[in-house]
Amino acid sequence: MIRRLEIRGLVVIEEADLEPGPGLTAITGETGAGKSVLLQSLELLAGAPADASLVRPGHRHALVQATLALPEDFWDRLDDDDPAAALRDVVDEPDEVTVTRRIPREGRARAFVDGQAVTRDAVASLVRHRVRFSGQGEQRRLLSPARQIAILDAHAGEEVAAMARRLEGMRRALRRLDRDIAGAAARRAETARRRAELEEMIDVVERVAPDEAELAALRAERERLRHADRLIAGAAAAAEAVSPEDGEGGAAVAVGAALGALAGLAALDPQLAPAEEHLAAADAALQEAGIALRAYLGGVEAEPGRLEAVEDRIDEHVRLERRFGLAIPELRERVAQAHEDLAALERGDHDDAGLAARREELVAGARTVAAELHARRVAACAPLEEAVSHELAALAIAEAALRIEVTRDDDEVPRDRCVFLFRPNPGLPEAPLAEGASGGELSRVLLALSSVAAASDDATWVFDEIDAGIGGRTATAVAERLAHVGRSRQLLVITHSPQLAARAEWHLRLDKVGRDGEISTTGVQRLEGEDLVVELCRMLGAGAGDDTARRHAEALLARAGA
Repeated sequence: MIRRLEIRGLVVIEEADLEPGPGLTAITGETGAGKSVLLQSLELLAGAPADASLVRPGHRHALVQATLALPEDFWDRLDDDDPAAALRDVVDEPDEVTVTRRIPREGRARAFVDGQAVTRDAVASLVRHRVRFSGQGEQRRLLSPARQIAILDAHAGEEVAAMARRLEGMRRALRRLDRDIAGAAARRAETARRRAELEEMIDVVERVAPDEAELAALRAERERLRHADRLIAGAAAAAEAVSPEDGEGGAAVAVGAALGALAGLAALDPQLAPAEEHLAAADAALQEAGIALRAYLGGVEAEPGRLEAVEDRIDEHVRLERRFGLAIPELRERVAQAHEDLAALERGDHDDAGLAARREELVAGARTVAAELHARRVAACAPLEEAVSHELAALAIAEAALRIEVTRDDDEVPRDRCVFLFRPNPGLPEAPLAEGASGGELSRVLLALSSVAAASDDATWVFDEIDAGIGGRTATAVAERLAHVGRSRQLLVITHSPQLAARAEWHLRLDKVGRDGEISTTGVQRLEGEDLVVELCRMLGAGAGDDTARRHAEALLARAGA
């Protein structure tokens, strides 16, 4: 039950405090007075999106706040995964909460429970448990198969509704598990790709066995082999100049002769000693040079094909560096790391068999729940059809009939499909509700369904012009039916129907007021006595001074009080 509703700075409403009583409360007013804003304020508490355009000019923020009475077992009835369950330890009193939605002109909207900031989802879930909405928008939703099956589940009882939620949870778990299995398969493929990549690197690098020192030596050898003819010619000329093969002439012979010429002379004149020493050193050096040159000439001849072999080996190193974009030292480090990575991949094998087993178990459980839920839904069709037929009779379309058909598809976990088939009169073919009902009939079918749901629901029901498009005896029947439902629960009805307004136990009127040059605003007034008669005259299209309208209004009130 809504004990109090406060609105500040929301669209046309400057400030409004409403205290609807138990039973049926009628909310009336001229078009544009703000009745839709009143409904919008409750929808904001129930989680509707909020933006700065809702903030009234001149206000820094809009605020909607409602005080809700809670039944004794409210918290115990919540599922563990219900967002509202998190509020149990937040509220000041278990049997009453104050929920608030604050919408700033700049920044994000915030939600509160008993003054403490909480998530919007938590507040929305709590409010939706205690406030139900039924109006012209609900007529469109009523045509949806998903909405129709939700109505069937709600009428079948909390056990069936809980079973439907459980099955939907199992479907979500199955989708998550399928994503896990797909992810495992992707990881398995990536692991295989990575393993092949590592194994190929290790194989290629270890087969080439690159070595930085070997590469340097090979490049030096290649230079010698490429210039072998020039090297041989130069070395041979040098050898002949130093020490000819025929033994005649040459630098070594000349130096030896000079050295012989000075033999013993340094004893006579010590000043010749340095020259003799230099000649002796030169003689020794030339002898060594001659030996080295002859040795070089003896070994410089390369084996056939050696240059090609050296170049092939160098190319192996170069191709390896280019392929992996690494120099030889870094490449050897990468191979060592690849061995470690490969070992880690082997240790990280995924348990795909476990995922498959869990999926099989989940599918089996979901199929069992789906089968039981289908049976329960089929069994619930007839009682709901009977209850709706009773309500339609009270709403002046006794000849109309609603039949509910539940089928199921052949998916892995079968999913139920529900369709409401409507027949407005005997002899006419039944058709889906979207095709077989006029606007007025659809309003009454919705009201009948809402009345049935409200009869087994202790929440507050908010009806937004559900009587639109109907009048006369039908409007009277709708008013009587809502008054009957309101005897056992709180109903808030936004209406233009004087018949309905007259039957309400409480009456709130919204008036748009304002002075020249000022932004218009809406005020809320509780009506009774003469004020109520005046309002009914207005709703009848006449002024308070119209005697006929006044008598009609007084008759409506008298009939309602009978």
